[in-house]
Amino acid sequence: MATNTGWHRTLKGVHWLVAILLVMVWASVELHEFVEKGNPWRDRWVMLHVSFGATVLILMLFRLYLRVHHSTPPFIGAPWQHRLSQLVHLGLYLSVIAMPILGFLMRQFADKPTVIFGLGPLPQLLTPNAGIAETLAWLHKDLLWYVLLTLVAIHVAGALWHHFIDHDDTLRRMASPRW
Repeated sequence: MATNTGWHRTLKGVHWLVAILLVMVWASVELHEFVEKGNPWRDRWVMLHVSFGATVLILMLFRLYLRVHHSTPPFIGAPWQHRLSQLVHLGLYLSVIAMPILGFLMRQFADKPTVIFGLGPLPQLLTPNAGIAETLAWLHKDLLWYVLLTLVAIHVAGALWHHFIDHDDTLRRMASPRW
C-alpha cells in the first residue's frame, strides 16, 4: 500500500480521519461536562463520545489490517529514530484500540447503557460490578488518556523534527494533499 513517495491514500485517509475523530471524542466528553445533570444534551454528548470512540475502534482495526497486509514506504532517518518511531506507533495503536474497548467494558460493569449513534442500547453482557467499573474508568479516563497524549506529542514532534531539523520528506509523505 506504499508508493515510492509516501503512504497509500487509503492509509493516509484513515490516519487523518482517526486524528479528527479523536479530537471529536475528546470534545464530546469535555462538552458534556458543561451541561448540567438532567439536561438531555448531557447524555447526547456522552452518546456521541461513545459513538465516535466505536468508530475509531473500527477504523483502527481496519488500519491495523492494512498495515499488516501491505507494504510501507522505506523509513527516512537514523536507526534510533526508526526504532523510536516503531515504539511510538505500537503504543499509539495499542492505546487507541484499547481505549474504546475499556470504555465499553467500563459502561458494562457500571450498568450504564451503551448507545451508538442513537441506535438503541447495546445488550448488557456483563454483571455490574462497581469496583471493576472504577478500575476500568481509571484506565480509560486517566492512565491511557495521558499515555495517548504523550504518544501523540512524541509523534507530532517526530514529524516536525523530520521536517524542520532533518529536512526530509517524512511529513510531506503523510500530509501530502495528493491522494
